[in-house]
Amino acid sequence: MATKKVTKRKTATKAVTKKAKAIAKVKAFKHKRVTLEPIGTESLPDMVFVASAPAWASELVGKRYANAGYAIAQIEALDSEKVIAKGKKSVEKEMVAAGVTPLDNTNVETE
Repeated sequence: MATKKVTKRKTATKAVTKKAKAIAKVKAFKHKRVTLEPIGTESLPDMVFVASAPAWASELVGKRYANAGYAIAQIEALDSEKVIAKGKKSVEKEMVAAGVTPLDNTNVETE
């Protein structure tokens, strides 16, 4: 009896195929830890539903979008706002450490 030699390429292909089948069964996908589930109808076959999200995107949970592109755009917008707010805090700390008063500070004394 001859045995068949198994190559790395064949085992890798099998693993990818199994993963793709598992995703196809669930039909849900994630973008930046936000779970999107397709719930298409006859009139809107690409509609997605936001099933779960981390705390910074909790306002999106339960919303429906016409397609995944619109949902991803909303996720990216919330993520961008989070990053900008975080950067603002760090810049303010650096300004205070350098002895510069931030411009929007209401405690600035005028003569």
